[in-house]
Amino acid sequence: MNLHHSIAIGLLIATLAACTPWARVDQSSQLESKRNDYTLELPLGWVKRTADTNDFFVTRDGPTLNYIVVNRQPHDRKLPRTKQETRADMLPHEVAELAIAEWKRTESTANLDVLSNTPATLGGKPAVRLHIRYKNDRGLPIERIMIGLVDAKGRLSIQYEAPAIVYFQRGLADFEAMVASLRFK
Repeated sequence: MNLHHSIAIGLLIATLAACTPWARVDQSSQLESKRNDYTLELPLGWVKRTADTNDFFVTRDGPTLNYIVVNRQPHDRKLPRTKQETRADMLPHEVAELAIAEWKRTESTANLDVLSNTPATLGGKPAVRLHIRYKNDRGLPIERIMIGLVDAKGRLSIQYEAPAIVYFQRGLADFEAMVASLRFK
């Protein structure tokens, strides 16, 4: 192999490394901010997707085993399945009703069971906390917690999902810490 081939291979490896869609969350990348709207701390040791339509998408063991997704949308962006819009004056229980209706119109979560639907706070603002369970197409029970709110800027949700067996409990404390870290600017 000559020098030109070595340089070309080195540049190719460097280019591929720069294009990786995942980055490990460490001390230097734990605190994140979006849209001059809010900050939060991502769980250490998890990996975040670097190019995503959501604000944040992180996973500890891979997206099919567990993930946390943070999404901020304006009120006029309709929900994909119910085609509903949110409003700044909605109450948390109305947000919960919309989320449940949206999930029930999704084939994979149509058979959901609501385990809890309780008031919560997110960054000091009134929110709702939904905990559901459904079975995937192989019969594996999956649990999901969503904490969501609406305010003048739109709707914000933080959602954690993992198989009920082992993985859900394994990442729950990291999810709770991430939720508790959210601060509005």
